Amino acid sequence: MLGLPALIGMIVVGISVGVLAVHLAGGSARPRLIDDDETRSIFLADFPESRIGPIVYTHDRRTAFFELPTHRTGIVHGIGNKFLTRCISAPDVAGAEPAGDRALNVRWQDITWPRQTFSFASETERRIVRAWLQAPAMSAVGITHERAHVL
Repeated sequence: MLGLPALIGMIVVGISVGVLAVHLAGGSARPRLIDDDETRSIFLADFPESRIGPIVYTHDRRTAFFELPTHRTGIVHGIGNKFLTRCISAPDVAGAEPAGDRALNVRWQDITWPRQTFSFASETERRIVRAWLQAPAMSAVGITHERAHVL
């Protein structure tokens, strides 16, 4: 019969081997956005009717921000080995404050993505993205820019 220390050792070794295998198979590779065409392709797969404006990338190229019509901002963000796409407006942003040198700390209203710090290559890029995230939505009274999908 195995003792408790031997059993714990076997579990630790087994988990370590599993984690190493996933890492060596490329499971821990973080996706990067190569160029504007790839970014547009990823975003348009989820929002095909969108007209994408100029694109600003984070320093590590894992996230792209771009202006959309009606004062909205599009986001393509690498999570795991996939990309998350979001179409947001100012009410979706709880705060967007400078953090350190060329970084922007964003707090979202969405509980699935409460906050993220993005680092940019320049102060100008950070300022542009912050302005996009804080731009007030312009809509007629009683008309929203939200879309209801009916199945």
